[in-house]
Amino acid sequence: MLKTEPMTGNPAEKLPAPISKIATVAILGSFLSQLDATVVNVSLPTLAVELHSTLSTIQWVTSGYLLSLALMLPMNGWLVDRIGAKRLYVWCFATFTMSSALCGEAWSAESLVGFRVLQGMSGGLLAPMAQMMIARAAGKHMARVMGYAALPILLGPILGPVLAGTILQHASWRWLFLVNVPVCVAGIVMAVLFRAAVWPDSPFKSMQENDR
Repeated sequence: MLKTEPMTGNPAEKLPAPISKIATVAILGSFLSQLDATVVNVSLPTLAVELHSTLSTIQWVTSGYLLSLALMLPMNGWLVDRIGAKRLYVWCFATFTMSSALCGEAWSAESLVGFRVLQGMSGGLLAPMAQMMIARAAGKHMARVMGYAALPILLGPILGPVLAGTILQHASWRWLFLVNVPVCVAGIVMAVLFRAAVWPDSPFKSMQENDR
């Protein structure tokens, strides 16, 4: 049977540094994925005008992202077991960063939809992997840390339209996507620096060994 530690952490007790670092990286990736699911919603009319497209076509900027995100969710475990958790998470973060930059440089509605599909494929792995990272590292602090992990799911969809409205009022629509880039770069750096000594390469393999 899988061995688990009792979740007896004191709510007033400070989280150990390794857990705090992993939670920071995991929550950041999950937050960006959820934020980008709604950040474009209020900007569709602007995108249609700027890219000389119809509203029915530009709606695929949102639909393409959500469909590709949903498509990748069931593939998370299979990819982790074969590629390795650390490599896959950093790869997803890097792909999300690259696709965000490409979305910001899109020259047509079709190119923007294509880049958003790529963004959704990488973003679709960030959220479930964040929960996996936290579950692997939290130990007795599981309940407390999972409460923090729920924040991106709750706040991302709410803050997306607010951020989009602010950007469209003061800057170009391209910053809807380019704003992700510096945050993603910081996330990649933290993922490389913080996780190597704390999280095994494949949690699935470790779980299988514990079951024997």
